[in-house]
Amino acid sequence: MALDKESLFYMSADQLDDVKPLREVYDLTGKVAVVTGTVGLALHVIHRLAEMGAKVVCAGRGEEWGNLTVSTMKEKGYEVSFCKTDVSKVEDCYALVDFAEKTYSTVDIVVPTAATWSARAFVDMKQEELMKCLNVDLVGQYFTVQAAARSMIKGRNGGKIVTISSVAYRGDDQPKMAMMTAYNAAKGGVVGMTKGIAKEMKQYGINVNCVAPGGMLTPGALDNLAGPAALYGQEWSDAVTENGHVTPVCSTPDEVALMIAAMCTSVSDFMYGQVIEVCGGSELSFQEKPWSYTMEGGIPGLQQK
Repeated sequence: MALDKESLFYMSADQLDDVKPLREVYDLTGKVAVVTGTVGLALHVIHRLAEMGAKVVCAGRGEEWGNLTVSTMKEKGYEVSFCKTDVSKVEDCYALVDFAEKTYSTVDIVVPTAATWSARAFVDMKQEELMKCLNVDLVGQYFTVQAAARSMIKGRNGGKIVTISSVAYRGDDQPKMAMMTAYNAAKGGVVGMTKGIAKEMKQYGINVNCVAPGGMLTPGALDNLAGPAALYGQEWSDAVTENGHVTPVCSTPDEVALMIAAMCTSVSDFMYGQVIEVCGGSELSFQEKPWSYTMEGGIPGLQQK
């Protein structure tokens, strides 16, 4: 029997009574999050998750930055702890999650933000440089997530895993320069890894998705530019500066952190293995002036028809 329009309408309207209010969607009170990294994007992710009520364990190799992160967050009234961690070492990844469990009893969220890269001509890349990039950007994420996933499975409360790739996964790198094959490979691997993990973790109520940032001005990015500048000289630095305007750059890493934080909430409850690019439309060629023959001022000197 066909339903009338009013009945069809209330099929939707009645569901509104069961919709969680947005203030609850973005409330992470009682959740425990593990974030690798302490500056740049990581610091903004830590800030947003803590602001939403989560207790956050941050991790990094440098105690100075870690302690500064904790003190900065505590000044804002947030609960954040630091665990000295080298994510390129599997035992450190597991020690990080063990620290979170001992400190807060559980792990509900993991965001492996720590990353590195080195601009090198493909023919110049040395094995140790390649392995450093892969061990931090891919292997480090793999085992941080693995350790956190084991904790989530034991806890039987589901969880949120947000891996961090980059638009480099689709081949984007320095305009007219390239020289980022190791980073391309590592971040491409993160995308494939995310999809694989997502297929296994769904049965445990764990959502696994990926955020791929574009250009960001961070302490890490500035530091990573120093190495190739020393190797390739002033001409390389000048070329990077000259062509850098082509890449959209976030005004602040918070523009990416907002999406990451959202993916740590029930916003992602029906999402599995997805890659969300937050890159200012870096893959698009934007129109820079109006070209309309129907709108006044669309084409200078052309009469509106």
